[in-house]
Amino acid sequence: MSQIKRLCFAALFATLLWVACGSPVIYRGDAGDHTHVVARVDTFYEVTMAQLYDSIYASKTLPHGGVLSTHDVKLFLDSMLCDSLAGLAARNVRLGDYYQDHRMYRLRYQKALLQTFLDEMIYGRVTADSAEIHDFYLSRPDLFSVDEQVLLYHILVSPVNLKHGPDSAYYWSLSSEEFDTALEDYALRLRNLIDIGIPFDEVARDYSHDTYTGQGGGFVGWTKKGVYFPPFDSVAFSLNAGEIAQYVDKDGWHIILVAEHVDEGLPPFGPNQHEASRQTLLTIKANTYGRKVVDSLMAEPRDIVYNEAILDTNVYLVDKHVWAASVNGADTIDFNEMRILEEDYRRENKVSNTTLEMKKQMIGKLAERYIILQSARKSKLDTLPQVAATEARLRHTYSRMIVERDRRDPSWSPPESLVRAYYNEHLDEFKVEKPMRIQHILVEDSTFGEFLRDQAMAGVDFMELALKHYPGDSSIREALANLGDVAQTDVPPELWTGAMITPVGEISHPVKTTYGYHIIKVLRRQDIIDLERAKPRFLPLLHRQHALKVFTKYRDRLYDDLNVSFPGRIHPVHLEPLERRTK
Repeated sequence: MSQIKRLCFAALFATLLWVACGSPVIYRGDAGDHTHVVARVDTFYEVTMAQLYDSIYASKTLPHGGVLSTHDVKLFLDSMLCDSLAGLAARNVRLGDYYQDHRMYRLRYQKALLQTFLDEMIYGRVTADSAEIHDFYLSRPDLFSVDEQVLLYHILVSPVNLKHGPDSAYYWSLSSEEFDTALEDYALRLRNLIDIGIPFDEVARDYSHDTYTGQGGGFVGWTKKGVYFPPFDSVAFSLNAGEIAQYVDKDGWHIILVAEHVDEGLPPFGPNQHEASRQTLLTIKANTYGRKVVDSLMAEPRDIVYNEAILDTNVYLVDKHVWAASVNGADTIDFNEMRILEEDYRRENKVSNTTLEMKKQMIGKLAERYIILQSARKSKLDTLPQVAATEARLRHTYSRMIVERDRRDPSWSPPESLVRAYYNEHLDEFKVEKPMRIQHILVEDSTFGEFLRDQAMAGVDFMELALKHYPGDSSIREALANLGDVAQTDVPPELWTGAMITPVGEISHPVKTTYGYHIIKVLRRQDIIDLERAKPRFLPLLHRQHALKVFTKYRDRLYDDLNVSFPGRIHPVHLEPLERRTK
């Protein structure tokens, strides 16, 4: 073929490939050249094919690499757009129209505002200088005194481990006295390593037989007297900080390092004690000051308006969103909040339903929280940048949850009518590959076959007859007679026909094949898998179909509401395996 013909053929092939595939595949190297817009949201947001490729490339899509079809690229674009559009749509949600979502948003925001009130109006207004912290520490041994305790490290040399270790043959060859000496020598060698400067934790990791502490460098931790059995306990507490000792008991040789030793009583005042004293003192001061602040707020006149027309009703019989009282004309307590205290009041007062007076007491208790919140707002704490940002984030989060609620339908289950309809429409998919389960006995003449059939029909076990009369070695007769599940192609056509006309559980008259005469027992006949056994095969498909239908409806609504269009061609993309993409 000439060079010109080869070029023409290549061009023609490329053209045919373009037509066949619809769009050329985009590879990593040329992705940046595709700057045409593939999606536009109204007039303020666009996605180019290059940006779409980069998003797909950075995702975990197609982890083993390959070509993502145009259809799948469009699905990825839909998902990407819907994630962004949900945030935009959330701005238009009237959160107050959704009681439960608004309630959760409000509780979380109020919690953040209350914490800011504590930080700014109470914790932020108490201080303590170093001298005060020191004096407080010395004056409160009841808070800061400790029991005597040591910080322990431990190495164990175990006779069991030596006799089952690399040199077990040597240690088993020793007499009892020789082994005890060898065990002691081994422990002393480890002690010598420590004495010449090898770190204790390094020796423990390399040589200790203590399975609990060895890999941790022998670290046991802080411990008080009486935790461990003697003599471990007595040896450890006899050491000063930095000292090492060893002893032997039934478990072997122990080498103990006491890194720190704290005597009983008030520890010397140091950096750790300073911080503990400071935190405790500030907490006590904040609690005292906070109580005064709260008592002052609670002492102020309050204007509580009760919903008298309905307040004396069982709180569980009133819609939870109905208002029960208003506090200073700024906040509302609803019956959902009343239910929080109802059971406690019933139990404390030994009544089956709270009285009107009890309900007003409950409202008074619930009002305290709103009075503090109103003080926080009066002090303009709700305008602080971090509080305003928290409010905006929570509002957006719950508004977005409302938007995305229509994206999925997790509680959906296919109705029985749909399940049965799918099953009936796809019966071909549920055909049994081997629809018959049969046994047979092969004989030389039909008369003897009829005789065996009569015996089987009279109650003689069919397989007992087969074991006795089937031709061939007795060791293989059972396997030859018990054909099990078979398809039409597994047996001679005459045998298949004879089995097909024999009712399940009965035995056929002799059927002639090229091998002789067969009497056949039909154990089971099933042409298709029944509905209950077929369900696991297609229920996941029905769920996926429904999920796609729900998502499509959700997607189309977002696209309509935000005027989404797709002006440019979407291309299939080539992706490298994920491990290469993430490098």
